[in-house]
Amino acid sequence: SSGINAEWPLRPGATETAILVEFSADCPDSKLSVVIGGEVLPVYATNDGHMVTLVKEHSALPASSYSVDFYDEAGIAAYKNHVKDSDVAAPTPVHSASVNHPGVSKEGLPIQTEFIVMVASLLVWWGANSIKAKISE
Repeated sequence: SSGINAEWPLRPGATETAILVEFSADCPDSKLSVVIGGEVLPVYATNDGHMVTLVKEHSALPASSYSVDFYDEAGIAAYKNHVKDSDVAAPTPVHSASVNHPGVSKEGLPIQTEFIVMVASLLVWWGANSIKAKISE
């Protein structure tokens, strides 16, 4: 595997962090799985290669460097056996990568945009109502 790209998209007010890992694989016909933080995830084929996503609450994905281990079908079966029975040897992934999650940043305005729109609407209504009252006199 090569060309690994990881992203942590965050929209204002989001309560979850999504880790997206995009990559290209040299073995397009094999079914791949990924393990991130002990969680087994399926790999999806896209038009541009392959992708895996992990979505969790912000607190469950703190800022850290995460290991991304890639397994083929036999390897993921061996990994699941290892998790069930620690006496079984841990399999070696076909590829491993490390991705750095910088953590959640709170960018943007300190107040929600809905509040700004509401205040602006009230000001426009008040202004229009005041002008209407002056015209009615």
